[in-house]
Amino acid sequence: MYKNFRYLFIGCLSFMAFGLLQTSCKKQDKFPDQTLPAIVTVNPTSAIPGSPVNIKGTHLKDVTAVRFGTVSAVFDTPSDTSITAIVPDSIPPGDLYVQVYVGDGVAYAAQKFTILEAPKIPTITSIKPDTAYPGDVILITGINFKAVSAVTFGDVAATYTITDSTKLNITVPMNLTEANQLITVSAPTGSDTISFTANLAPVITSIDPSSAHEGDLINVKGVRFTGASSVQLGSTDVTFNLLTDSTLTFIVPVGASSGSITVTTPKGSGTSSSSLSILVAGLAFPIYDEGVTSNWTNSGWIGGGWGGTVNYNSTEEVESGSYSAKIDYVGGYGSPLQLGGASIDMTPYTSFKISIYGAPGSGGKQINIGINQADSKTITIEEGKWTDYQIPISDLTSSSTLTDIWIKEYSGTGGFSIYVDNMGLN
Repeated sequence: MYKNFRYLFIGCLSFMAFGLLQTSCKKQDKFPDQTLPAIVTVNPTSAIPGSPVNIKGTHLKDVTAVRFGTVSAVFDTPSDTSITAIVPDSIPPGDLYVQVYVGDGVAYAAQKFTILEAPKIPTITSIKPDTAYPGDVILITGINFKAVSAVTFGDVAATYTITDSTKLNITVPMNLTEANQLITVSAPTGSDTISFTANLAPVITSIDPSSAHEGDLINVKGVRFTGASSVQLGSTDVTFNLLTDSTLTFIVPVGASSGSITVTTPKGSGTSSSSLSILVAGLAFPIYDEGVTSNWTNSGWIGGGWGGTVNYNSTEEVESGSYSAKIDYVGGYGSPLQLGGASIDMTPYTSFKISIYGAPGSGGKQINIGINQADSKTITIEEGKWTDYQIPISDLTSSSTLTDIWIKEYSGTGGFSIYVDNMGLN
């Protein structure tokens, strides 16, 4: 038995020796050094979308992708130890990992990073209106207006009201000197701008008195009168006296007609919204004078009438001024001159005044002055001259309000013409 064990031990030693000898004679396999990317630092460690982030590490030159969470980022690799990546815009605030990849995930490294909430910068989308006078209120719409801290027109500060995060009501500053403006809406987080045009033309706010005779002094109030080069009453230039930026005066010239007032400066022209009524001597409330006056048209209308034609700007026969109203009656009981729809208080007045000229062939013909759609006062025409009629209002109507005027053919024949001028209330 001992002899058998000795032989077995010697055999095992021989086998081991052979194995060692074979190993020492075989060439050893050699694997290359591993070059996995590694992140050492990320600077900064938190940022808002759109910010650059610098990644420091080793073996970065072979990086093929950079991701913030699951979102790929734009990056460049200036060296084997540095990458600059831009935080993608579409990532919401929160913690995630910034990762670098080689190939399709063959090699990978990551480090924790925090996405910060982007500041809410005011952004303008529209302005309405885009042209306005100083003192007007304009509306700017957009987003992120809650934190707005200033609004300026160029370098001029403006007052404003934040309606909500999408609307600003802004008052155009009164002291603007240039028409072309750039409005800037500012907040601590940033600002945005939009173009705007300021209308710096003069504005007339009042005329005192609103009716006057030739030779009367007129006071005109408004804004931006400085530099005025002309003042017009209707189409007539008047000599004026500029007192302040907001006040000027003029004398009603001889022969002037009722009309709006226009002030012109180098910045533009402004026309009054109401007219100055020039009173005919002896006529307190003109209704026709060089045309149907604004005393009527402010509330009433001028109709087409019937039974003939009317020319409100006739120059053939005129009692005063430049025009009269010529009425051609074609048929009987027609009223070509038809004024309606007014609402004029007659309580301050006692009479209705009208001047009539009878054209050839009108002598002895009759017309009727109709008030408030009712036949009221019959007049027999005198041919070839002007005749003034003062008719008590009480003879025309019992109403204290004047709504309609008809000058009606009342002979039943037609075929004649008259001229009307200086019609109104006294």
